[in-house]
Amino acid sequence: NPWMSTLNQKADEYLREIKEQSLLSEAVRQCVEAAGHEHEPETQKTLLRRHSIYRRNDNTHGFIPSLSQLLSLQAASFGKCFLSNFPPEQFVSMCRDLRVLNAVRDYTVGIPLTHTQFKQMTVQVLIDRLVYRKLYPLAIEICRYLKTPEYQGVSRVLKHWACYKVQQKEESDEVIAKAVSVKLADAAGIFYSEIATKAYESGRTELAIKLLEFEPRSGEQVPLLLKMKKSPLALSKAIESGDTDLVYTVVMYLKNELNRGDFFMMLRNQPVALSLYKQFCKHQEQDTLKDLFNQDDDHEELGNLYVKASYKEQRLEARIALLQSAVDEYYKAKNEFSAKTTEDEMRLLRFQRKLEEEKGELLVGFSLHDTMTTLLSVGLHKHAEQLYKDFRVPDKRFWWLKLKSLAEKEDWEELEKFGKSKKSPIGYLPFVEVCIKHHNKYEAKKYVSKVTPEQKVKAHLAVGDMEGAAEAAIERRNESEISTVLSRCSATTDHLLMERLNRAKATAVKK
Repeated sequence: NPWMSTLNQKADEYLREIKEQSLLSEAVRQCVEAAGHEHEPETQKTLLRRHSIYRRNDNTHGFIPSLSQLLSLQAASFGKCFLSNFPPEQFVSMCRDLRVLNAVRDYTVGIPLTHTQFKQMTVQVLIDRLVYRKLYPLAIEICRYLKTPEYQGVSRVLKHWACYKVQQKEESDEVIAKAVSVKLADAAGIFYSEIATKAYESGRTELAIKLLEFEPRSGEQVPLLLKMKKSPLALSKAIESGDTDLVYTVVMYLKNELNRGDFFMMLRNQPVALSLYKQFCKHQEQDTLKDLFNQDDDHEELGNLYVKASYKEQRLEARIALLQSAVDEYYKAKNEFSAKTTEDEMRLLRFQRKLEEEKGELLVGFSLHDTMTTLLSVGLHKHAEQLYKDFRVPDKRFWWLKLKSLAEKEDWEELEKFGKSKKSPIGYLPFVEVCIKHHNKYEAKKYVSKVTPEQKVKAHLAVGDMEGAAEAAIERRNESEISTVLSRCSATTDHLLMERLNRAKATAVKK
C-alpha cells in the first residue's frame, strides 16, 4: 500500500485515535488552515495531502474534487472512502488563495502577503496594487482565475493599462490607437472617452481624437472634442448622432466661445446646425435671426420675419411700418404674391382704423372676413360692399356672408332686397334653407319659385309643400326625386298623392 509505506508505524494508531475522539473533521479543517499560513509550496502540499488522507479514512462515501488541477496528484490513488458531511468549499477556496499568494510572493513580483493579510485587504486591493506596479498581465490572470466580475476585474485592469499606454512617448499615435482598440475589443464596460481624456491630458491630442473614433456614444465624444478646441469635429459628431439636444449644446457652446462672424461661418458649413439654430432664434433671438437672413440675402425669410413681428406691435403705425419692410423684402425676393397680399393687409388696416374713428366699431386686427361680417351685423352694408369690391372678394363668398348675416339679424326685408338686387351666384335654395333654419317658412316660400328645376323638389320639401314637390318630381320624371317625395308622404293624408306618384314612378322606370 503506497499510503502505508509513507507513514511511520504509529500513524495508523494516531489516525484511529483521532477518529475515535470524533476529531477528524477538526483535523481536516486545521490542515487546510495551516496550509494557508505556510509560505513554502511544498509544505502547503504536504498539509493539503494530510487533509486528503484524513478525509479518506471515514467509512462513508461522498465526492471530493480532484486535486490534479491544483496541487499534487499523489492523493488520487488513496481509497474511495471519504469524510462525510465535510464541505469541500474551504479546501477549494484555500487552493485558489494559495495559487494567487504564491504568484504574488514570487521574487519577480515581490508582494510577500500572508493569507490573513490577503483576506483583510480583499482581492480588489491586491489587483489595485498590481495595477499600480503596472503588472497588468498578472492582474488580468488573477481576475480570470478568481472569476472576478468584468467591471471589477479584467475590464478595470485593461482600462488602467490603456490609460498608461497612451502616455508612452516612444510609439506613434497610430500604433498605440490600434493596440488599444485590439486589446479592448472584447472588453465590456470600458469607455474610450476616459482613455482619450488621459491621452489629451498627456499632450497627445491627435491620439485622443483617434481613440474617440472607437467611442460609440456621441454624448461622450462631443464634450471632450470641445475641450480639445476641436469645434468643427464636435459639431459634426453631434449632427451625426441625430441627437438634437446634443447639437443645441454644441451650438450654444460655440456661440459663447467664437466671435459672431466665425460662429455664423461655421454654421453655414453645417446646414443641419444652422437650421436648428434658426429655430432657436425664432423663439429666443429675433435680432440674431434677422442678422442671419441678412447675411444670406434671404429676402423671403426676412419678409416673413417682418410680418410676424408686425403682429406683436400694439401701435398701428409701427405695425404698418413693419409690413412695409416685409413688402420691400418680398419684392426683392421676386415674390409678388406675398408682396401684394401684405399690401392688401396694410390697406385693410388703414380702412379699419378710419372706420373705427368714424363709426366707433373696434375693427383693427380683424381678418377681411370678420371685418365684413361685423359691418354687415351692425348694418354698415355699404362699407361691407366697398370692401367686397376693393379686395375683389369672390361673389359667392360675399353672397353667402351677407345671406347668413341678414338671416341671423332676421332682417327679412333687407334680405328680400338683397335677393332681388341681381341674379344670385349661389342660387336661391340657400335663401330657402337659411329662412327655414331661422324658423321663417313664410319668407322661405318667397324664394321657392326662383329655385332652379333641379332643386325644386328639395325647396318644396323644405317648406313642407308636398303637392309642389310632387308636381316638380313628376314634371322632371326623375325616379329618385319621386321616391324621395313618396318617402315623405303620409299614407293616411296623402293617399291620392301617393297613387299619382307611384304611377309616375312606374312610367319613369319603363322609360
